[in-house]
Amino acid sequence: MAEVGASDPVVKEIPVFLSKTLAEKLFIFQYPLRSSRSGFDNLNISKSSIKPENQEVRLEVSLDTDNVNYDHSKGEQIALNVDGALKHDQEGERAFDSHIMDKTVLHSMRALPDCSNYAVGVFLDGELHLTPLKGVVQMRPQFHYLDKSDKRVKDEAKVAGEEAEDEEESVKQVNVTFARQEPEFLKKMREQSFQHHTKKSLEEQWVHTEYVKPTTGKAELTRMEMISTSNEDSVNTLNLTSEKYLSLLVPPPKEDEIVKAADPNPTMSLKYIRTLPLLDQIRIFVKDAKVMAFSQLRILLSSGHDPATVLKYLQQVAVLVQGNWIVNSELVYPKDTVSAHNGIPSDLMCRARDYVLLAFTESQHIDRKTISSVVKLPSEEVSEIFTNLARHQTKKGWSLILPRNQDFLDRHPEIAQRQEMLWEAKRKHLREAMEPHNQPPQRQRRKSNRESIGSENEERNVGRGRKTLRDSSVSDNDSSAENAKQKKTNRPRKSSETT
Repeated sequence: MAEVGASDPVVKEIPVFLSKTLAEKLFIFQYPLRSSRSGFDNLNISKSSIKPENQEVRLEVSLDTDNVNYDHSKGEQIALNVDGALKHDQEGERAFDSHIMDKTVLHSMRALPDCSNYAVGVFLDGELHLTPLKGVVQMRPQFHYLDKSDKRVKDEAKVAGEEAEDEEESVKQVNVTFARQEPEFLKKMREQSFQHHTKKSLEEQWVHTEYVKPTTGKAELTRMEMISTSNEDSVNTLNLTSEKYLSLLVPPPKEDEIVKAADPNPTMSLKYIRTLPLLDQIRIFVKDAKVMAFSQLRILLSSGHDPATVLKYLQQVAVLVQGNWIVNSELVYPKDTVSAHNGIPSDLMCRARDYVLLAFTESQHIDRKTISSVVKLPSEEVSEIFTNLARHQTKKGWSLILPRNQDFLDRHPEIAQRQEMLWEAKRKHLREAMEPHNQPPQRQRRKSNRESIGSENEERNVGRGRKTLRDSSVSDNDSSAENAKQKKTNRPRKSSETT
């Protein structure tokens, strides 16, 4: 230890204090679409709101409508499209009260799912004061007024009667599902889903706050609360080994945290995803995109990865269809889960989705009705599969979201051949599993009179032995032959009589 101390002497000792006054209120705001020089600190924030439980922040930023670069006619047109011709008693429902687009809205998104190991430090008078961080959020523009504009147009069309045909009452199939006791692992998966986070966000009400500019005295007083006011001269000597100290400073990730990294929160930032292992990065990006080109994936991944390694991991989580990569059905519909609409088991959903992908490997365009007649799933599940993979073209049918990527097929012929062999095996398996069940039953041949007569004689003479049966069948044949002969001789006699 003496040699280590001599080679690495202590230059300075800095006391560290922990302040908890703002521990549950301190956030870091990031503005990824603006540079640090042109941040939002000097802008006019007209309104601010927060959802503390979900860590969501909403800021309304006033626009300078008097600026020479502002287009008044365009601003008035946007406000008219969004709000329409509302009456005076409906002024409170307007998105733009001044009848012109005079503001933009910034909405937060979590940059890190867990900030328990982060703190903000203030170095003052040779002392370091740390305050635990509650969260890190990124502020991005929100365009909900465009959704409101589309909704207003549809509502006006309904009032005008333009959609009367679509609103005619018709007999619809009603599917009834019964709630079942949910296993614990399914409950955890549901709590991590995007729908669950959206529901929790909608349930929490916005809390309106007062925005204070960072240059004011009130903001300065709030910053002073990050300085520890403890007068106790408590000293922690830290009698710990170096390994124990590091494990306390940076705790190793738990098992449940590793599982969450494989299926992250939908609001996870791109920067955080790039810190994960390569396979997890590929799984997250491909699962989120559903269909993507290899070049697009390379742009999203963290730098420094060999293309061959990326392709190696990519084939574990996706399949090649028309030169594009599509996430495996088992990742979209995990084992022991059911569909959201009608509770269809995951194995049937995977089989139906694989059959759709198989159809796209054989043809550029496919017919949805033909697929539905084979997979035999409710229309809601079939629609979910198609809308996540393809788009409809008039008079052509359904085609993949992305066009055929012939460039990738030409650059990597060995991977294309390997994927073709994979699809050949799936083709045989899927058609054996699905298509025989959809073939119509063969029409049975109707029994002849001779067979019915023979069967009656057989029942009548069941105790007389085989000879009696043979004689009876022969006699029946002779009698039928005589009848036929007599009919033939009678035909010309009838014709002669009529003449």
